[in-house]
Amino acid sequence: MSYAKIERRAGHVAVIRMDREERLNALGVELVEDVVAALHEVEDEVEVRAVVLAGAGRAFSSGGDLADVGGRVAGGEPEARIEVMSALHQLILGLRNSPLPIVAAVSGPAYGAGFATALACDMIVAAADARFCQVFVRRNLVPDLGSAWLLPRAVGTQAAKELMLLGEEIDAARAQELGIVNRLVDTADDALAEAIALAERLAKPIPAVVTMAKELINRGAGTTLEDSLRTEVLAQAMALGTDETLGAMRAFLEKAAR
Repeated sequence: MSYAKIERRAGHVAVIRMDREERLNALGVELVEDVVAALHEVEDEVEVRAVVLAGAGRAFSSGGDLADVGGRVAGGEPEARIEVMSALHQLILGLRNSPLPIVAAVSGPAYGAGFATALACDMIVAAADARFCQVFVRRNLVPDLGSAWLLPRAVGTQAAKELMLLGEEIDAARAQELGIVNRLVDTADDALAEAIALAERLAKPIPAVVTMAKELINRGAGTTLEDSLRTEVLAQAMALGTDETLGAMRAFLEKAAR
Protein backbone atom coordinates (compact mmCIF):
# COMPACT_ATOMS: atom_id res chain seq x y z
CA MET A 1 0.00 0.00 0.00
CA SER A 2 1.28 3.45 -0.92
CA TYR A 3 0.76 6.46 1.30
CA ALA A 4 1.17 8.88 -1.61
CA LYS A 5 -1.23 9.33 -4.50
CA ILE A 6 -0.46 11.10 -7.77
CA GLU A 7 -3.45 12.87 -9.28
CA ARG A 8 -3.34 14.18 -12.82
CA ARG A 9 -4.65 17.60 -13.73
CA ALA A 10 -5.04 19.26 -17.09
CA GLY A 11 -1.94 20.89 -18.47
CA HIS A 12 1.47 20.47 -16.89
CA VAL A 13 0.53 20.13 -13.20
CA ALA A 14 0.60 16.98 -11.06
CA VAL A 15 -0.98 16.80 -7.61
CA ILE A 16 0.75 14.61 -5.02
CA ARG A 17 -1.47 13.82 -2.08
CA MET A 18 -0.20 12.50 1.24
CA ASP A 19 -2.68 9.71 1.69
CA ARG A 20 -2.94 8.44 5.24
CA GLU A 21 -6.16 10.10 6.28
CA GLU A 22 -6.76 7.92 9.34
CA ARG A 23 -3.48 9.23 10.84
CA LEU A 24 -4.04 12.82 9.68
CA ASN A 25 -1.15 12.27 7.25
CA ALA A 26 1.35 11.97 10.09
CA LEU A 27 4.86 11.69 8.69
CA GLY A 28 6.27 8.24 9.27
CA VAL A 29 9.14 6.72 7.36
CA GLU A 30 6.93 4.83 4.90
CA LEU A 31 4.78 7.87 4.07
CA VAL A 32 7.89 9.98 3.52
CA GLU A 33 9.43 7.35 1.27
CA ASP A 34 6.22 7.11 -0.76
CA VAL A 35 5.92 10.88 -1.21
CA VAL A 36 9.57 11.16 -2.26
CA ALA A 37 9.10 8.29 -4.73
CA ALA A 38 6.01 10.02 -6.16
CA LEU A 39 7.94 13.27 -6.49
CA HIS A 40 10.78 11.54 -8.35
CA GLU A 41 8.22 9.86 -10.61
CA VAL A 42 6.65 13.13 -11.73
CA GLU A 43 10.06 14.80 -12.03
CA ASP A 44 10.91 12.20 -14.68
CA GLU A 45 7.80 12.99 -16.73
CA VAL A 46 8.53 15.58 -19.38
CA GLU A 47 4.97 16.93 -19.44
CA VAL A 48 4.97 17.73 -15.70
CA ARG A 49 6.33 21.20 -15.01
CA ALA A 50 4.89 21.98 -11.57
CA VAL A 51 3.56 20.10 -8.55
CA VAL A 52 0.91 20.65 -5.90
CA LEU A 53 1.39 18.89 -2.55
CA ALA A 54 -1.77 18.28 -0.50
CA GLY A 55 -3.04 16.07 2.29
CA ALA A 56 -5.95 13.64 2.20
CA GLY A 57 -8.94 14.31 4.41
CA ARG A 58 -9.11 16.99 7.06
CA ALA A 59 -5.39 17.67 7.57
CA PHE A 60 -2.35 18.66 5.58
CA SER A 61 -0.19 16.81 8.10
CA SER A 62 -0.48 16.51 11.87
CA GLY A 63 3.30 16.25 12.16
CA GLY A 64 5.66 13.39 12.80
CA ASP A 65 4.14 9.96 13.31
CA LEU A 66 5.24 9.46 16.91
CA ALA A 67 4.01 5.88 16.97
CA ASP A 68 6.10 4.98 13.93
CA VAL A 69 9.17 6.95 14.96
CA GLY A 70 8.90 5.89 18.60
CA GLY A 71 8.59 2.25 17.62
CA ARG A 72 11.68 2.47 15.46
CA VAL A 73 13.90 4.09 18.10
CA ALA A 74 12.57 2.57 21.34
CA GLY A 75 15.43 0.93 23.19
CA GLY A 76 17.71 1.43 20.22
CA GLU A 77 21.18 2.86 19.91
CA PRO A 78 21.75 6.53 18.97
CA GLU A 79 22.56 5.34 15.46
CA ALA A 80 18.97 4.11 15.09
CA ARG A 81 17.59 7.53 15.99
CA ILE A 82 19.94 9.21 13.53
CA GLU A 83 18.91 6.76 10.81
CA VAL A 84 15.20 7.51 11.33
CA MET A 85 15.69 11.27 11.26
CA SER A 86 17.87 11.02 8.16
CA ALA A 87 15.13 9.03 6.43
CA LEU A 88 12.54 11.71 7.26
CA HIS A 89 14.87 14.43 6.04
CA GLN A 90 14.64 13.05 2.52
CA LEU A 91 11.20 14.61 2.19
CA ILE A 92 12.44 18.12 2.99
CA LEU A 93 15.47 17.74 0.73
CA GLY A 94 13.33 16.30 -2.05
CA LEU A 95 10.89 19.22 -1.95
CA ARG A 96 13.50 21.92 -1.49
CA ASN A 97 15.88 20.62 -4.16
CA SER A 98 13.31 19.50 -6.72
CA PRO A 99 13.80 21.04 -10.15
CA LEU A 100 10.03 21.55 -10.25
CA PRO A 101 8.22 24.40 -8.47
CA ILE A 102 6.00 23.01 -5.70
CA VAL A 103 2.91 24.63 -4.20
CA ALA A 104 1.51 23.35 -0.89
CA ALA A 105 -2.28 23.30 -0.54
CA VAL A 106 -2.85 23.41 3.21
CA SER A 107 -6.11 22.81 5.03
CA GLY A 108 -6.56 21.74 8.62
CA PRO A 109 -3.50 21.21 10.82
CA ALA A 110 0.06 21.61 9.58
CA TYR A 111 1.83 20.79 12.82
CA GLY A 112 5.49 20.21 13.57
CA ALA A 113 7.04 18.22 10.75
CA GLY A 114 3.94 18.95 8.66
CA PHE A 115 4.59 22.67 9.09
CA ALA A 116 8.19 22.12 7.98
CA THR A 117 6.97 20.17 4.94
CA ALA A 118 4.80 23.09 3.85
CA LEU A 119 7.72 25.49 4.36
CA ALA A 120 9.95 23.32 2.16
CA CYS A 121 7.58 23.95 -0.74
CA ASP A 122 8.01 27.06 -2.89
CA MET A 123 4.60 28.59 -2.15
CA ILE A 124 1.78 27.91 0.30
CA VAL A 125 -1.95 28.31 -0.31
CA ALA A 126 -4.01 27.96 2.89
CA ALA A 127 -7.68 27.41 3.54
CA ALA A 128 -9.28 29.44 6.31
CA ASP A 129 -9.29 26.38 8.59
CA ALA A 130 -5.53 25.83 8.26
CA ARG A 131 -3.61 25.85 11.53
CA PHE A 132 0.14 26.03 11.88
CA CYS A 133 2.13 25.07 14.97
CA GLN A 134 5.76 24.45 15.81
CA VAL A 135 4.65 22.00 18.46
CA PHE A 136 8.04 20.40 19.11
CA VAL A 137 8.93 21.95 22.49
CA ARG A 138 5.53 20.95 23.87
CA ARG A 139 6.56 17.34 23.19
CA ASN A 140 10.06 17.80 24.61
CA LEU A 141 11.58 17.73 21.13
CA VAL A 142 13.73 20.18 19.24
CA PRO A 143 12.37 21.59 15.96
CA ASP A 144 13.10 19.08 13.22
CA LEU A 145 12.79 18.43 9.49
CA GLY A 146 14.63 21.67 8.83
CA SER A 147 12.25 23.91 10.79
CA ALA A 148 15.05 25.86 12.46
CA TRP A 149 16.50 26.65 9.02
CA LEU A 150 13.31 27.16 7.04
CA LEU A 151 11.14 29.18 9.42
CA PRO A 152 13.58 32.04 10.23
CA ARG A 153 14.05 32.56 6.50
CA ALA A 154 10.30 32.89 6.09
CA VAL A 155 9.43 35.12 9.07
CA GLY A 156 12.71 36.42 10.55
CA THR A 157 14.61 35.28 13.62
CA GLN A 158 12.50 36.88 16.35
CA ALA A 159 9.16 35.68 15.02
CA ALA A 160 10.61 32.22 14.44
CA LYS A 161 11.84 32.04 18.04
CA GLU A 162 8.40 33.02 19.31
CA LEU A 163 6.70 30.35 17.23
CA MET A 164 9.24 27.66 18.08
CA LEU A 165 9.99 28.32 21.73
CA LEU A 166 6.39 28.91 22.78
CA GLY A 167 4.89 26.30 20.48
CA GLU A 168 1.69 28.29 20.02
CA GLU A 169 -0.77 27.56 17.23
CA ILE A 170 -1.48 30.27 14.68
CA ASP A 171 -4.35 30.42 12.22
CA ALA A 172 -4.12 30.91 8.47
CA ALA A 173 -4.71 34.66 8.65
CA ARG A 174 -1.83 35.14 11.10
CA ALA A 175 0.37 32.89 8.97
CA GLN A 176 -0.33 35.13 5.99
CA GLU A 177 0.51 38.24 8.03
CA LEU A 178 3.86 36.68 8.94
CA GLY A 179 4.65 35.86 5.32
CA ILE A 180 4.30 32.08 5.65
CA VAL A 181 1.19 31.84 3.47
CA ASN A 182 1.11 33.27 -0.07
CA ARG A 183 -2.64 32.95 -0.69
CA LEU A 184 -5.53 32.64 1.75
CA VAL A 185 -8.84 31.19 0.55
CA ASP A 186 -12.05 29.92 2.13
CA THR A 187 -12.18 26.14 1.90
CA ALA A 188 -9.99 23.10 1.33
CA ASP A 189 -11.38 22.77 -2.19
CA ASP A 190 -10.55 26.43 -2.83
CA ALA A 191 -7.01 25.87 -1.55
CA LEU A 192 -6.46 22.99 -3.95
CA ALA A 193 -7.94 24.94 -6.87
CA GLU A 194 -5.84 28.03 -6.12
CA ALA A 195 -2.70 25.94 -5.66
CA ILE A 196 -3.30 24.30 -9.05
CA ALA A 197 -3.88 27.72 -10.62
CA LEU A 198 -0.57 28.98 -9.21
CA ALA A 199 1.19 25.82 -10.35
CA GLU A 200 -0.20 26.30 -13.86
CA ARG A 201 1.28 29.80 -13.90
CA LEU A 202 4.61 28.43 -12.69
CA ALA A 203 4.50 25.85 -15.48
CA LYS A 204 4.31 28.41 -18.29
CA PRO A 205 7.95 29.55 -18.57
CA ILE A 206 10.71 27.28 -19.87
CA PRO A 207 11.21 24.62 -17.16
CA ALA A 208 14.96 25.23 -16.97
CA VAL A 209 14.38 28.93 -16.27
CA VAL A 210 12.06 28.19 -13.34
CA THR A 211 14.49 25.59 -12.01
CA MET A 212 17.41 28.00 -12.16
CA ALA A 213 15.40 30.84 -10.60
CA LYS A 214 14.36 28.56 -7.73
CA GLU A 215 17.98 27.50 -7.24
CA LEU A 216 19.21 31.11 -7.18
CA ILE A 217 16.62 32.06 -4.56
CA ASN A 218 17.29 29.00 -2.40
CA ARG A 219 21.03 29.52 -2.49
CA GLY A 220 20.86 33.27 -2.00
CA ALA A 221 20.38 33.23 1.77
CA GLY A 222 23.53 31.21 2.28
CA THR A 223 25.92 32.91 -0.13
CA THR A 224 27.55 36.28 -0.63
CA LEU A 225 26.27 38.71 -3.25
CA GLU A 226 29.40 38.03 -5.32
CA ASP A 227 28.80 34.26 -5.31
CA SER A 228 25.16 34.78 -6.21
CA LEU A 229 26.12 37.03 -9.12
CA ARG A 230 28.58 34.44 -10.42
CA THR A 231 25.87 31.78 -10.41
CA GLU A 232 23.41 34.21 -11.96
CA VAL A 233 25.79 34.92 -14.86
CA LEU A 234 25.85 31.25 -15.85
CA ALA A 235 22.09 30.81 -15.43
CA GLN A 236 21.18 33.93 -17.38
CA ALA A 237 23.64 33.14 -20.14
CA MET A 238 21.90 29.79 -20.55
CA ALA A 239 18.46 31.41 -20.57
CA LEU A 240 19.52 34.01 -23.13
CA GLY A 241 20.65 31.24 -25.44
CA THR A 242 17.22 29.67 -25.85
CA ASP A 243 14.95 30.24 -28.84
CA GLU A 244 12.00 30.80 -26.51
CA THR A 245 13.71 33.65 -24.64
CA LEU A 246 15.02 35.31 -27.78
CA GLY A 247 11.58 35.04 -29.38
CA ALA A 248 9.92 36.61 -26.34
CA MET A 249 12.45 39.46 -26.39
CA ARG A 250 11.79 40.13 -30.07
CA ALA A 251 8.05 40.09 -29.52
CA PHE A 252 8.37 42.58 -26.67
CA LEU A 253 10.58 44.93 -28.71
CA GLU A 254 8.22 44.78 -31.70
CA LYS A 255 5.23 45.59 -29.49
CA ALA A 256 7.09 48.47 -27.81
CA ALA A 257 8.03 49.93 -31.21
CA ARG A 258 4.41 50.20 -32.38
